[in-house]
Amino acid sequence: MPEDRRPIDATGITDSDTAGRVGGVHVLGVLHSTPLAIARITGAITRYGPDVVAVESCAEAIEQYHPDVQDARWPPRDEVEAAAHITDRWYDLLLAGIDTREYESTADFAEIDVEAFTELGYLDSPEELTRATYRELDLPAIRRWREITEQRVPDQFQTVIAERDAVMAGHLHALAEQDEADTIVAAVGVQHLTGVLDLLRDPASIPDDLIENPPVVDYQLFPRDSPYSSASSTQPGGIR
Repeated sequence: MPEDRRPIDATGITDSDTAGRVGGVHVLGVLHSTPLAIARITGAITRYGPDVVAVESCAEAIEQYHPDVQDARWPPRDEVEAAAHITDRWYDLLLAGIDTREYESTADFAEIDVEAFTELGYLDSPEELTRATYRELDLPAIRRWREITEQRVPDQFQTVIAERDAVMAGHLHALAEQDEADTIVAAVGVQHLTGVLDLLRDPASIPDDLIENPPVVDYQLFPRDSPYSSASSTQPGGIR
């Protein structure tokens, strides 16, 4: 491995292979808005006590759960709301939205997934494709899945997958470079996982104009010692 490249390590969060860590950035590959995605991100936050939780979401999505606008309810509907719920109650934990690239999709990615997973030996018929199929993948399988997708729809792959990989990696790298952000927990769509990890381990490959801090909220309306604060006073501090 070249000296300027960083290793991709196991996160230790769960037995799932759809995750990886580069330095202090733990990246989970999730199926959006599923109970397991919510459980994995909340479990990772609880286990690692991050300074920032970063989700594949835009500024508008992370801002809409601000407690003076809408309380984050439990159980949450998706990983954004789950992270918002915890951020509201964990003083100094920041929530970052790292998917700020707009795009339009015309490709039938579900059909391509069936073709890819059949070629990879995960399916015998299209009817067998379920959420559980995606959870069986490891990092090499995700890379091969991405290669097949790029072969089928190269333009759409570039717009929907690769460009957004770079945007999210750029945001995560910028956060990780801050002294106060020792630990970051991120959740991205499972097909983005290896793209983001590979860019983080070789940050020189991230375009300079994409290395910028993402939109961030902290959800704290009251001081830590206020009787109106919902945040725990026992949690560690973090990036400001």
